[in-house]
Amino acid sequence: MLGSIFALSSALFWAIAVILFKKAGECFSPLSLNIYKSMVALILVALTMVILGIPFVPDVATEDWLLLALSGFLGITLADLCFFIALNRLGASMVAVVECLYLPSVLFFSFFLLEERLGLGGILGGILVMSAILVGALSSPQKSHNPTAPGSRPVSPGSIRAGIVTGCLGIIFMALGIVMVKDVLEHTNVFWATLVRVGAGALTLGIMVFFHPKRKRYLNELKFSKSWYTALPASVCGNFIALLFWVAGMKYTTASRAGILNQMSTIFIFILAAVWLKEPITPHRGIAICLAVTGAYLTIIN
Repeated sequence: MLGSIFALSSALFWAIAVILFKKAGECFSPLSLNIYKSMVALILVALTMVILGIPFVPDVATEDWLLLALSGFLGITLADLCFFIALNRLGASMVAVVECLYLPSVLFFSFFLLEERLGLGGILGGILVMSAILVGALSSPQKSHNPTAPGSRPVSPGSIRAGIVTGCLGIIFMALGIVMVKDVLEHTNVFWATLVRVGAGALTLGIMVFFHPKRKRYLNELKFSKSWYTALPASVCGNFIALLFWVAGMKYTTASRAGILNQMSTIFIFILAAVWLKEPITPHRGIAICLAVTGAYLTIIN
């Protein structure tokens, strides 16, 4: 029960963060926003460990360090970078549809890496989720954004397709990154595991920026500005609170159950995007959400 509560709480806080990240993305590039939220998470997790007296260098195997570091590279450096690119191109509610790929991805990797059985419900659910992404992609550029919304601009079909592909890659990296360390989480502290993952992500992102020809631009975007008023709460909600709940949910319940409850973020994002971002509820988008949610919950029969 504890793991289920953690997983569902993660979905709620992640949905709030996605809405805030969408607004922050108007001032940050995907790379600089990824660095910003990773640094915020790293500082907050480290401070929490100091307050709680959790050791930074516990007595664990070197293999655990390496697996968590690789998990951070996949789940933070690559996955979040792809996610922010998709969020900028598609908007929050369409990204919510793409995020439904998370559950079948978790079930797929759980089957091959953890030997958790994938039943008929998981297979049917995966098919419905992929159908949802295709249906959502049929939404015309004119209907994909609210033309009266601040900063709204037409989006080409090619940009939408690129956003969908990038978003799907991000979700796959995210699912692989957390499932691959399921066994490590069973015998390690949640805060320490999160610190290693975030630290590895922040380090690799820093290396990317250092060698990037446009590094001055990215560093300038990280300077204090009014955009921090949105980016900071987004980072706290999404990459501190939601991230800890996400890791804890994976630790205290099965990967399959955690994935199912994490998928509730789809509903939360869809509702919040309509209320806060005024993203329209188009027929295609409504059908896509229905298909995606149905596919997600069919997997419960596993």
